[in-house]
Amino acid sequence: MQENKIFKFMKSKTAVTVIAALFILAVLIVTFNLGVFIGYKKARFSYAWGENYHMNFAGPKGGFLKGFERDLLGRDFIESHGVFGSIIEIKDSELIIKGKDNIEKIVVVNNQTDIRRFHDNIELKNLSIDEMVVVIGEPNDEGKIEAKFIRVMPQPPSSRLPLTFKIKHGK
Repeated sequence: MQENKIFKFMKSKTAVTVIAALFILAVLIVTFNLGVFIGYKKARFSYAWGENYHMNFAGPKGGFLKGFERDLLGRDFIESHGVFGSIIEIKDSELIIKGKDNIEKIVVVNNQTDIRRFHDNIELKNLSIDEMVVVIGEPNDEGKIEAKFIRVMPQPPSSRLPLTFKIKHGK
């Protein structure tokens, strides 16, 4: 008799509504926790980058960066999963990239890093200073980016005017 009541309750609109509400609540909780997790990783990278700046780039002994207070206070995080810019130094298995706003980032390259120039796979030794690259990777606790993928970009043209325009107009 009691089993009959349970089956009737499970088929009722009330039960369906309660189950749907619990499911929606679970999805919302998972989504919120995912956002917290991603935000924590970005904040941890910005903090680690600032704390380790003096060790990574031989900056001030205390590691405190004037002008980067907004990053440390959480108003504007440093991009932690990649960088776009020019290579300013190559050493062992690391690249130093001058990115947006002239911020230097250290990129760690390993055997799993996919480095490409157009459609060709290349090695770290084939990279050179002043090449433009896009790096996608994972932040580590030392404020460096562990590269998963590096794309070498073609150098931008030196002038915006097409060659035919220059020749015809003598400029």
